[in-house]
Amino acid sequence: MKLTFIAAALASFAMLPAHAALTNDVADLYNPLSVDFESYDGFLTSGPEMVAPGITFTGDDGSQLGANIAVLGTNGLWGVGNFFAASGFIGELRFTFADLTAGAGAFVSHYADDVLPFGIVVSAYGDNNQIIESYTLSIDTDEFGYNEGQFVGITRDIADIRSISFKGNAVVLDNLAVATPVPEPETYALLLAGLGLICMAARRRMS
Repeated sequence: MKLTFIAAALASFAMLPAHAALTNDVADLYNPLSVDFESYDGFLTSGPEMVAPGITFTGDDGSQLGANIAVLGTNGLWGVGNFFAASGFIGELRFTFADLTAGAGAFVSHYADDVLPFGIVVSAYGDNNQIIESYTLSIDTDEFGYNEGQFVGITRDIADIRSISFKGNAVVLDNLAVATPVPEPETYALLLAGLGLICMAARRRMS
């Protein structure tokens, strides 16, 4: 009876939706892989373009990889000494992952002024291109600053993110970060078993 109850409880827990969070700290992503755009130089493309193994970029018609200048109104300038990804004036930058991930984000900014206060919509998509999380936020930096912005990411408690997108007015981003898979409990069990066998072999040699 108790085993049946426990099994039913575990099944119910597995059916619950994944907990998600918007984060401004790249450290919230497990062992993140970082991708920059220094290997590109003003490459105008809507994709698909593989920017790293297992990571494919797509965007609107005005998108650019390796952009070297962007005027962001009251959010200053980007492009002093680095290359980055940039959307058209109203566009989207999306990154799709060959393997599902539990978290992704980037260092971002966008065009802003008194007339266009609208910022960025950050969305995570699962399989079948459905939105599983979406957040709207504005970034406010020094009007006379250079390369200023904020890390924005989405984390989940299971690996169900197939892609992440950043939409808005003249969106710019750099240092895309993607969480690497968390080892499964079975992996830890195999590792411990292997260490146990090594210890047993070592003891036999010493005796």
